Amino acid sequence: MGASVDAVERILNYRFRDKRLLEDALTHSSYSDATSYERLEFVGDAALGLAFTNHVFLAYPMLDPGQLSLIRAANISTEKLARVAVKHGLFQFVRHNAVGLAQKVKVFAEAVTQEDEFVAHGGSMKAPKVLADIVEALAAAVYVDIRFDLTTLWVIFRGLLEPIVTPEALQQQPQPVSSLFEICQKQGKYVDIKHWKNGVKNIATVFVDGEFIASGSSDRKDIAKLNAVREALQRLSTSMVVDVDSLGIDEINGSLEIKEAKQKLHKLCMKKKWPKPIYELEKDEGPPHEKKFVSAVKIPTEDGIFYITGDKKSRVKEAENSAASCLIQSLKEMRYL
Repeated sequence: MGASVDAVERILNYRFRDKRLLEDALTHSSYSDATSYERLEFVGDAALGLAFTNHVFLAYPMLDPGQLSLIRAANISTEKLARVAVKHGLFQFVRHNAVGLAQKVKVFAEAVTQEDEFVAHGGSMKAPKVLADIVEALAAAVYVDIRFDLTTLWVIFRGLLEPIVTPEALQQQPQPVSSLFEICQKQGKYVDIKHWKNGVKNIATVFVDGEFIASGSSDRKDIAKLNAVREALQRLSTSMVVDVDSLGIDEINGSLEIKEAKQKLHKLCMKKKWPKPIYELEKDEGPPHEKKFVSAVKIPTEDGIFYITGDKKSRVKEAENSAASCLIQSLKEMRYL
């Protein structure tokens, strides 16, 4: 631990008065022989957030609260802080007895090295929270050691967070989901993002006015969505012309839906020699006179379990048809049909 403390002090370019604070910041909760960084991480989350808030408030007097929040989120999110930990190799100094933790961090670090540029909104793999926790614990260790001085904390810690994501950088890499909805809204088009599962794999599909645009997959649902949206933005950047596919699609309550989708999905399963679709009521909400239902449908196959939910409907039968319609369109675009 003595060597680790010296190494991290060199990385921070700061000498601790109380070395025990740094030792605690480098101790995972799985290491039972010493105090873990959990309490420090709790303080560091708030202290680092406030220190950065002070910085952007003073640095960008012309930005509104919404813009300031976006910059703060991009700079102290779990994704950003985890990449800070990878950049400085901080995990190697942490004491732990957690099975598989080192491998999980290694896989993420390897994925980060493949990124071409800074990632403001998440990369191809979700960051292990432990990496962000380490950075926040280190921030708290410094904060407590300098007697809770936020200004000095920022002076010491800013270098570790470089490069700082600026408003100009965010304009080059806006939040993908928000961008997609904004672009389509300006064109008067309806965006729908559907999630389904193929075994353990999460798949997200992006539809614009009912037409498939792109899909993405990942072990994590949020990363699958991000991948799908990024692909959709790239495809839509060349053209916003969307042709509705002729698969018996009809406009119902503002959304595009396949007519008699339940019957068509049943016939499809028979043709593919798949088990019959299984429908489940996912949501039942609203007062008795304004009930809304959301149904899910799943099909167990040799390739995995196909699963997706439909849109809100006022009748269970319509909700089941919506779910079947979504699954047919997803299967078609994923080339299962």
